[in-house]
Amino acid sequence: MYNEVSDPFLGVEGGFDDILMGNFLHDIINTDQSDNRLAGCSTDILPDLLHFGFDEYADFSSSGLDRVRSSFAPMYSTATTEDKDLPISSHSPTETPAVRRAVHAGEQAFRESIWLWDPSMEDSSVSEQIHLTLPRDQSIAEHQSREVDWGLRLSAMSRDRLLSMILRTCEPRVRRQVESYFPSKEFLSCLLADFKTRHVQQISPWIHFPTLDLDNECEEFLAALICAGAADSRRPEIRRLGFALQEAARVAIMKRFEEDNRRLRDLRSIQALLLILNVGLNSASRRKIEIAESFTLTIVTMLRRGGRFWNKRDILSDLSDDYDGRQTLELHWKRWVEEESFKRLVYHVLFQDVQTSSALFRQPVLSYSEINLTMPCSARIWQAESAEIWWQEILISRSQPYLPPLTLQNCLQDPGLLSRHHAHVDVQMSIRAMVSMFWLRVWQFIQIRAIFSPEGSNPDLGTVNYLRQQLVATSQDLIVRFSEGSDSMHPCVKMMLELGLMYLHVSLEDIQHLAGKEGEEQARKAASRLRLWISLPESRHALFHAGQIAKAAAQCPLKYQRGFHATIIYHASLTMWAYALLATRQTNMQPAQAGSFHSDENKVPMVQLDGDEAMESRRFILLGTGLACIRKYPNNTDSRSAGEPRMVPLTDAAEVMMSMAALLSSRDEGGNYCIPIVSYLTRLMHSLAKASAAMKLLRLEN
Repeated sequence: MYNEVSDPFLGVEGGFDDILMGNFLHDIINTDQSDNRLAGCSTDILPDLLHFGFDEYADFSSSGLDRVRSSFAPMYSTATTEDKDLPISSHSPTETPAVRRAVHAGEQAFRESIWLWDPSMEDSSVSEQIHLTLPRDQSIAEHQSREVDWGLRLSAMSRDRLLSMILRTCEPRVRRQVESYFPSKEFLSCLLADFKTRHVQQISPWIHFPTLDLDNECEEFLAALICAGAADSRRPEIRRLGFALQEAARVAIMKRFEEDNRRLRDLRSIQALLLILNVGLNSASRRKIEIAESFTLTIVTMLRRGGRFWNKRDILSDLSDDYDGRQTLELHWKRWVEEESFKRLVYHVLFQDVQTSSALFRQPVLSYSEINLTMPCSARIWQAESAEIWWQEILISRSQPYLPPLTLQNCLQDPGLLSRHHAHVDVQMSIRAMVSMFWLRVWQFIQIRAIFSPEGSNPDLGTVNYLRQQLVATSQDLIVRFSEGSDSMHPCVKMMLELGLMYLHVSLEDIQHLAGKEGEEQARKAASRLRLWISLPESRHALFHAGQIAKAAAQCPLKYQRGFHATIIYHASLTMWAYALLATRQTNMQPAQAGSFHSDENKVPMVQLDGDEAMESRRFILLGTGLACIRKYPNNTDSRSAGEPRMVPLTDAAEVMMSMAALLSSRDEGGNYCIPIVSYLTRLMHSLAKASAAMKLLRLEN
């Protein structure tokens, strides 16, 4: 367990010591080559920046939060080194107490990184089985008394089948308690309804609720639906129930595959597995995330071997205009729903793979060219509640001029085709598919950039720049085509596109190396490259796209802003914050210019990174002129949100981080509730901002 006394960045009351961290940052920035304060550090001094070592079950108590805050702090302090000749680490006997304590915190944080998770005997699904019960308090009773649609009401028989499946995965010592206190069918029905509400509001829903028959669905699929609804609850005890149910469902679904290999091609079984993996990836538990990530290849292999990555035929075009009865129409509807569900399932696997790849910065499982499905059908046809409504929507679509089926590869070659097929396809889901494919190409670029920029030699800038220009042109085509009207790109999809563009201009692998992932020598080389990066237009390109992420996030409806998009905001804020610290003494970032930000005389032109692209932003990117800034975003409790927006210059790293933290927290659904990853990232950003402010005060005093 975590012991707050051992945390070097905690004060006497267990709070984050901003002054200590500010002293540490100040020491690093103002250390010359002859007196390196990082002397004697081990190669593991710094945590892995991009991977979150925290656990949802801690409920973010003050001690646990402060541990996470301190974990990330040392990396940023090293990133602020300004002397171009200063190595990351040398072997001098000089070492201040603040640095020694920071090194200790960094070593502990690095060991607790997701990538370096070391399983123990206590880490198993058995440890969560006690959470398969719920207290019988008033709030739970009120929750289960809600009215639920008839089609989502779980029968007593289905509840008993579900409980029987769970008990088969439980240890004997907890079975009696689980059997006695397992939630009622009314409460489980509410969790089903909660999941449906979330799911149908997604940009790309992939489970067809009108054709669900709860009494005839397999128990593993029911468990997956319920755990997905519970894991997103506002109440911690319900979330714990969801995660415990997810463990039971994961064990049960794999046993189901082993008992009958035909289920490897079964829609409901694969949907159940994907839901279970989604819950694990978004659980904020290192163990669950690693297990879910390791099973990603399994589900991709099932779909790939089942021939689901390409179309065999177009079912809609095979349908005749006449039917001899309702029963025949019902059969055709359900047959079509299964094929369309498989298609949407594949696209969702693509989306999930891309999200995991970009958030954890790891190799995608899917390749750019292996998916060649037709685009998802229009939302009106997919959402039809009955066979009759479905058939009427098909007849309406057939009244439009005939167009051959549109495939994903067709769209990638000519995005303009999507607008011409507007009446036949789900435009938003199709755009998301193209943006996801764009990320796969970005990842290819990142690998090629590493090949053409070998250690110890000059990079082949011609090749790298040519590939980058191709990708930028592709992205601009998407932005221009889908920037307005009914086909305009959803802000959440725009966030993903801008994240890919940001990665084109900033080396996330250098940041990882600087964070100590590959040891001291690689950290030293990364520091040298990043100091060069801030003097090039690439850094300002990255800043602009980080600002565009903030702009899209502010436009995104609250119901869409979940875990992955919170991570995008965090990465954007990190890019701006790190640039502000590294470039403080650059010509275009002098403190004098920061003062003129509020002056009427000799005012430096402001460049709003999170505004519309204008001539000022182009000058800033190419020439480095002007003062970059973002909006000061109000949080949920700020009453000053009306009127002319205030601006935060990138001369103030603390204010930039506070503004982005406010943007992130305001994107949650209000009240006192924050989903775990949003709560964690927001508080982490607050701590980094306070440390920056403390460092600034020390600079002024000296």
